[in-house]
Amino acid sequence: MTEKDRHSSGIYIIAITAFFLGCFLLLVVFGTGIYRSIASRQNANNQDRAVLAYLLTVTKMNENDIYINEDPDFGNVLIVEDAGTGYGNRIYINEGYLVEDYGRAEGALMPDYATRIGESSFLEAEMMDDDLYKLTTDHGSVFVHVREHAE
Repeated sequence: MTEKDRHSSGIYIIAITAFFLGCFLLLVVFGTGIYRSIASRQNANNQDRAVLAYLLTVTKMNENDIYINEDPDFGNVLIVEDAGTGYGNRIYINEGYLVEDYGRAEGALMPDYATRIGESSFLEAEMMDDDLYKLTTDHGSVFVHVREHAE
């Protein structure tokens, strides 16, 4: 093997190594972008499911005494009253968040003491039938079938 042949095979080996290294780096860059996209969609889906599951859990907790009030400052207020106590969970929108507080069912809302459930710009609560409610937020809709509704 001549000096020229050794020099060309060295350049060839370096070129092949650089090519594979470049392909590997491109694969890593594209792979991280795809992973970020998948992870952000999964996080958004988990947030949606968590908010809707929370609404469903709270309403099914005391499903005999669920009703909807309209508040001039906060819009729709979903009230899940503790059976016969006059107190209950009140779910409404405050400052871009779906919040929940506990107090007199017909009393003034207490947004300063409310717990944030998740980000949301609206809460719609609609009675579909005598015993079926549709609760809708930015995260989607959930249907709640109750045994009885408050009169």
